[in-house]
Amino acid sequence: MTTVPHPTLWSPDLAVGSVALDRRNRNVFEQLAAAGNRIERLDAPDLTRWLRTVYTQFETLLLEEEAELAEIAYPELPFHCKLHEQARSIIRTARLQLARSDSTELVPALTRDSCTALSFWLMRHVIDVDKLFFPYIDTRYRVA
Repeated sequence: MTTVPHPTLWSPDLAVGSVALDRRNRNVFEQLAAAGNRIERLDAPDLTRWLRTVYTQFETLLLEEEAELAEIAYPELPFHCKLHEQARSIIRTARLQLARSDSTELVPALTRDSCTALSFWLMRHVIDVDKLFFPYIDTRYRVA
């Protein structure tokens, strides 16, 4: 059995005050945390498909957050997008590695490593950066 580091789990402390963003963040955290279970249960082709879906879901999370920040005229949006590029870089690198090899040994390791990296990136991003835009969130997004 493979020992898999545990990615960050969602907790209410990670909420930023936007109903939609908090829901999407929670969903992505749950997907990333499921990596160990997926590695144990899925063969390489199914694991590859699941991993590609997770990457797409993460990229969508970033795009939707950027759209919400644009709608509320967040003044730090350009800088925020640059920070998102760090996560996109993790995903691009992982997608390239996934495309280069059909090795069944590579897919579990790539799943473990990339999901852990994205989980920790997202946790730090939410705690250090996303909470800064709370004062700008208007009633369209704010938790009631």
